[in-house]
Amino acid sequence: MRTSRYAAAPLDPRRRRVLTGALALSGAAALGRAPPILAQSRAPLKIGVLNSFSKVFAALGNANLQAMTMYIEANGGMLGGRKVEIIREDDEINPQVGLQKLKKLVESDNCDIITGIQASNVALACVDYIRQSKTFYLCSGAGVTDLSYTGIPYLFRCSIATQPIHATMGEWFYDNVAKETVTSASDFAGGRNTVQEFKAGFVKKGGKVTKEIYPPLGNNDFSAYLADIRSIGPAATFNFYAGTDAVRFVKQYDEYGLKAKSRLTGSGFMVDSDTLPAQGKSALGCVNALHYADTLDNPENRKFVEQYRAKFKEYPSVYAEYGYVAAMILQAALAAVDGNTQDKDKLRTAMRALELKAPRGPFKFNPVTQSPIQNVYIREVAEVEGRITNKVLHTIPNAVEPATKPA
Repeated sequence: MRTSRYAAAPLDPRRRRVLTGALALSGAAALGRAPPILAQSRAPLKIGVLNSFSKVFAALGNANLQAMTMYIEANGGMLGGRKVEIIREDDEINPQVGLQKLKKLVESDNCDIITGIQASNVALACVDYIRQSKTFYLCSGAGVTDLSYTGIPYLFRCSIATQPIHATMGEWFYDNVAKETVTSASDFAGGRNTVQEFKAGFVKKGGKVTKEIYPPLGNNDFSAYLADIRSIGPAATFNFYAGTDAVRFVKQYDEYGLKAKSRLTGSGFMVDSDTLPAQGKSALGCVNALHYADTLDNPENRKFVEQYRAKFKEYPSVYAEYGYVAAMILQAALAAVDGNTQDKDKLRTAMRALELKAPRGPFKFNPVTQSPIQNVYIREVAEVEGRITNKVLHTIPNAVEPATKPA
């Protein structure tokens, strides 16, 4: 009788919010009919957004969430026919904190889907829990290679798999920049991973890395590391930094007089819309690789940039585009399953079948790794209509990461 009462009686708003899939299924069983998917679909869609909203990555996490909410608001506050409720948590770029916050979002807040996690070290610390809890996780941040090879069925990544981007850059670097180089990156999983990916393309072509340099994450003074580069005297360097580290490194690289002696190149994350305003002319001429540029001339990107500028009075960064694409994917996938997040296998099938036209260009999921198949752009920092930004030099279409984890 208890389940039939839930099936027949009108629910007040508070009880409607906590109606679970188990109740819906038991009610259906008692009445001898199919599960009321539409009733579940009308419940609020709880999205747990776990990201870095403080410290060195604060601008990255905030841009991601801003663009995601912008898309949802433009869609009437709905995704897949369900009203969206976002629960935001700051991982503080700390793996232990991030894991604790993830457990809260899943176990206490009962979120349907988790998005975010920019810091690679945090994302990797959460993998075992995501596997054990069968959490549906759409990574709209970390690009570390290992995430592509977890084999977790409900782990997707809509941001970037960095391997095809940096390996492609390594090949292009060898053909167009120099045969020997020095690399540098922040000393954390994402930094070391980026250098190894660059080397996968560069060394394969015959390139030689003279030295790898890893300053600590959150470093203020790069002078000792820049002196090391100057003493070696490479024709060019390849580098990866993000957030305030990227600002400090690029400015100090220029102030130290290295730009004229060792050409500055790197991951596109180092010189994007979140850092370029502070880097200014110090970044000019930096050649880099990424899957997005705010100057891309396609209808989806023109719309995205126009909306973002109107709402936030600035150009979107690649991290903003991550959040926007995450919302696009959730809208399309949830619409395909009538908003049902309880049947995770059905939702997974819908996600794997998606093909979108995103601001970054064509997007679909790799059926093996569930990370993106998308374009890679070789870019150069330049003044475009009085603004310092990236112009595209070359496009590599539909870059795909290896089917098995690189050695």
